[in-house]
Amino acid sequence: MNVNAMGAPDVSSGDILAIPLSACASNFPKYASDYGLIVPNGSYALAAGHCVQCSCALGSRSLYCEPASLAVSCSSMQCTNSNLMLGNITVQQSNAGCNVTTCDYNGFANGTILTMLSRSLQPRCPGPQQFAPLLAPPDTVPKDLMYAPAPSPDYDGPGSIAASPGSSVIPPGGGSFPGNPANGPAGSISTATVYSFSYFFIMFLISISFVFSC
Repeated sequence: MNVNAMGAPDVSSGDILAIPLSACASNFPKYASDYGLIVPNGSYALAAGHCVQCSCALGSRSLYCEPASLAVSCSSMQCTNSNLMLGNITVQQSNAGCNVTTCDYNGFANGTILTMLSRSLQPRCPGPQQFAPLLAPPDTVPKDLMYAPAPSPDYDGPGSIAASPGSSVIPPGGGSFPGNPANGPAGSISTATVYSFSYFFIMFLISISFVFSC
């Protein structure tokens, strides 16, 4: 409740809550494209174009990265001045503790997988860790997550009629608007009515002139 700044433990329907999760943080340089990578505990993240799998083991705060078992083309993952590859760990027991040497992932920059050789002295040698199984990313998006765009209006050139959503275009010769001749082009207004009205009006004026002249 302190994280969400709630004064009471009551939660209403629709409330959005922030739930803190234990996670493993990275320490990549700022110029790396995956700078600031954080992986929740008990899960993994794919980095470097699906070439690297970074896991956060249950109960751990240390990020462990190794080559991903996916069929992709990747750049070199060998640590400089070493025969160790990314994810390799060597241990050597001594009276002072356990000398651990690891080839760590250090980010992805300019298409190159960055690696770093790390050496440390630990009280005891690390044992095998349990990581989440790697699943390949989906190739397609589920149909229920896809939204089809609205159809664009049809355009058949000047004088055509655009179809609005939920309507259909009247096919040529298959119908006409009020006032259109049956064989007139779709979308045009017949001038026959205009000509008939003009002829009637002219004849009316001539008849009036004839009456007054008599």
